[in-house]
Amino acid sequence: MNHTSLEIFRVVAEELSINRAARRVGRVQSNVTTRIQHLEEELDVQLFIRENRTLRLSPQGKKFLAYANKILSLAEEARQSLHPHHPGGALAFGAMECAAASRLAQPLAAFSRACPAVQLSFTTLPTRQLTEKVQSRELDCALVALPVNEEGEALCPEGLSCLPMFVERLMLLQSAAAAEGSAPSRKLAAFVDGCTYREIALRLLAGGKGERPPEVQAVGSYHSMLACVASGNYCCLLPQSVLQLLQLPPGLSATPAGSAVTQFIWRTESHSPAVESMRRTLLATSDWAES
Repeated sequence: MNHTSLEIFRVVAEELSINRAARRVGRVQSNVTTRIQHLEEELDVQLFIRENRTLRLSPQGKKFLAYANKILSLAEEARQSLHPHHPGGALAFGAMECAAASRLAQPLAAFSRACPAVQLSFTTLPTRQLTEKVQSRELDCALVALPVNEEGEALCPEGLSCLPMFVERLMLLQSAAAAEGSAPSRKLAAFVDGCTYREIALRLLAGGKGERPPEVQAVGSYHSMLACVASGNYCCLLPQSVLQLLQLPPGLSATPAGSAVTQFIWRTESHSPAVESMRRTLLATSDWAES
């Protein structure tokens, strides 16, 4: 078992296709297949279940993938730590959809100019999924909206560090009739479970009176949320910074609904120069101190 074999295994696990994995790593399919077979022989387990020309991870494969991610992440971090003043290597960065839409164009461009040797990969997911990926070393750092306690303090999971970056003014978007109370919305358009804004909206709409929570329509983008609200049957909760980017149709009402803080999270034990460079780049555009 060596570093290259672990990298190939991880790519195959992500793609669940030998053909696509071979293209990603720049190798012929037979070489990738042989690497996986040798790894399975060395470990004496079946890492993948092969059915009708499809691949899926076996239970042992899922367990091994978690360790492979840790090993590869530590190896990359160790390599980077030897050159603290010259960030390089791979950096897996994630963010909520709202941060990607309204906060990241300028800092990511600045990061690319300042750290040309860093190979940046970027993904968007809800807060809970992003947090889990940072914990499992699938991501190095992320922008999330952590849940808060009764005092409004961020609940940062053990093993992670967090730093407030952006304050988002939340807006409840609904039809004008719903805002006036003549035709209240009983459906919520929101991202999938794991989105902090979704949980805030559900608490807001329940009103703390034991009312039945609204029906939730899971959508994949803010434009889809807007389309649902425009139909007249839905409401949604979104940051004002995103609302300013959308072209609202007539007949909708936006009402202030509190605020949320976007936090930059990373593993406390990490000493990656690339993560530190990303932190400094985001701080340059942060509005936290202004709040």
